[in-house]
Amino acid sequence: MKRSILIAAIASSGLALGATALASPPIAFKPAPAQVRAEKACQEQGVQPQGAAWELCLAHVTRAYEWNEPALAGQLANAANHARQSCQHEGLRVETPAFRDCVDREIDARSDLLILGDDTSGENVAKAQ
Repeated sequence: MKRSILIAAIASSGLALGATALASPPIAFKPAPAQVRAEKACQEQGVQPQGAAWELCLAHVTRAYEWNEPALAGQLANAANHARQSCQHEGLRVETPAFRDCVDREIDARSDLLILGDDTSGENVAKAQ
């Protein structure tokens, strides 16, 4: 008798939890403000959603916004676009791991030349005087 009461209590508790979970509205994913800004910056530089170049652009640019470096974010978005174009020019297909590696390597190489700080020009240090 006690065992059946215990089973009934557990079952009704499980039903109550399940009903509560189903009744609550789904939690919508809201990207952080830095990611939203990064998405916009990457698109403005010609990097389109989906694919390796997009993912790498978002990773680098979001981090720059999180560091409160908007000029660097713009420079990195531009570097991601140039990296994408360069790797495509080499004949690499965008869906291949080799393309992703190429874009990653190109962004890293180009980012070594970028300026940090209060500069808002978005200029590459290699082109600056």
